[in-house]
Amino acid sequence: MSLFRKRPATPAPTVAESLQGLVQSAGQPSLFAHSEFVKQVTCSRCGAPKRLPSKTAYLYCDHCGALVDYDFRLANSGTNAGLTNTVFHQLIARVRGDLDRARATGDTERYRELLRGVYAEWLRQCPQAASPRVKSDDDFRERMTAYCAESQLRKDLDPGLATLEMQMNAVIARLQRLRGGTGPWLVSDGIWQVAALFKELIDKSYQMLDAAGVLAMDPDEAPPGVAARMEYSTFCQGWIPHLRPEDVDRFLKIFGLTDEYARVDLTGAVVKNCGRCGDKLHTIPGANAVVCESCGTKLDIAGGEVPCQTCGAPLSFPVGASGIECPYCHSATHRL
Repeated sequence: MSLFRKRPATPAPTVAESLQGLVQSAGQPSLFAHSEFVKQVTCSRCGAPKRLPSKTAYLYCDHCGALVDYDFRLANSGTNAGLTNTVFHQLIARVRGDLDRARATGDTERYRELLRGVYAEWLRQCPQAASPRVKSDDDFRERMTAYCAESQLRKDLDPGLATLEMQMNAVIARLQRLRGGTGPWLVSDGIWQVAALFKELIDKSYQMLDAAGVLAMDPDEAPPGVAARMEYSTFCQGWIPHLRPEDVDRFLKIFGLTDEYARVDLTGAVVKNCGRCGDKLHTIPGANAVVCESCGTKLDIAGGEVPCQTCGAPLSFPVGASGIECPYCHSATHRL
């Protein structure tokens, strides 16, 4: 039994949690869930290789805490691929009429305001759809809401992208659904045209967003290509259950989601206690900062641990913080 234990919280379930309960019994194991492997990627900010396993699809540098990539395998691990999309569509359906009116009258500010409301509620109900930092950092969550809404607005109001999306939806409407025995229905060969059109749509979308300066609004400062990988991952999550097993690798290769993985090696790793939520996390020797994947707090590792002045628990403080509330005994603790 651990000496230092967090006090449990029991918030009311959200719509997302309620839906998750409905799908858990029917859910199947991840196609790519291998927790003993870590994706081979190098941090674009400090150059350190990713060594330690991640709890989320958002991969943060083990040395400086920067976002380095998005892992499709982890995005599928233990989750229902359609859950966050289902919640999003529920939320946006409530304001669809208002969005259409704002678009018809050219009221961009009203359109933006409506989207911000939708994304704020979506991130509240589905924090797993975004960086774990949305759970603990109010400023980060507000900036993420603004970034998501602005990205959606720019894409919705771009006539060239609208035409391409109409073409893709027309192809989807013509797809044949084939019987898959006792499993889910299978899709016809038209899916390859859908995949090509979707990739073109996403690539052009992010070229436009980059040119317009919208990508610079991303509070996670995602490296080039990571945001598009997230879009690719969501798309693949939805379609893979309806592909023949022999077509899955071909489908993933279209989007560059067939990455290399190495077995996790925790040799030399040091266990730290998050000063925000109290969870334990592994760190590598010489690390400056890491992101706690349980609560999303960026922790100052280079500054060393500070013992709680009441219960003595060694705590890693959030970056820039000089005082915190101990997650174990809830007393105030300060750097001495």
